[in-house]
Amino acid sequence: MRDTDPQAIAQRCAEVLGHGRLVILPTDTVYGLAARADITAAVRSVFTAKGRDARKALVIMVSSAAEAAELAAGEARDSLLSLGTLWPGPLTVVVKAKDLPWRQSVAPSTEMVGLRIPDSPLLLVLLGITGPLAVTSANPAGKPAPASFAEIDTGILAEAGLAVDGGDHGSGRPSTVVEIGKGGLKVLRQGDISEDDLRTALLRYGEKEETRPAVTRRNGGDAGC
Repeated sequence: MRDTDPQAIAQRCAEVLGHGRLVILPTDTVYGLAARADITAAVRSVFTAKGRDARKALVIMVSSAAEAAELAAGEARDSLLSLGTLWPGPLTVVVKAKDLPWRQSVAPSTEMVGLRIPDSPLLLVLLGITGPLAVTSANPAGKPAPASFAEIDTGILAEAGLAVDGGDHGSGRPSTVVEIGKGGLKVLRQGDISEDDLRTALLRYGEKEETRPAVTRRNGGDAGC
């Protein structure tokens, strides 16, 4: 399916996702493999399709910072909203999640969940229809994430109920990933959003110098959206 009319395509994607099927679609970074976060069987099929380690959590995409804050535990919300000034965009913020009915299916081995608002008209329309989506890059585990439709593995395509062809789409680089925890703010994966961008966002929101989370770096980070 070609990416031409975001509203019509979003409606079609929402129908497929609502039936518990997977959808491949372009994001603002790489092509993603998406499932409804609240349909456990669909989320499990994401892990199966990719051959993904079941201990690795999936990113949750939402349509607004307010929606992201509703999914986060109370102690993380202020810092989350601070960083939310960088949304929509290639930033995934990992926070402690509320006791959501579907949390264990998207994050089987942790209380933390990665939240993101993509800078994509198609995805923003879709998320407004479906609510939270569990999304990861549309590639077999350990393989490069596809920046174009032509790069998507045929095995992954076969697992999807619908694939949206946006051609060459997005930056081709996964999002910056940061974690909000007791020790401050850790950069888990560096992307287009820099540590300076993160510090500026925290200042802009008005957090005092002595209470702002410290920004530190930790090497590594799984490939993804």
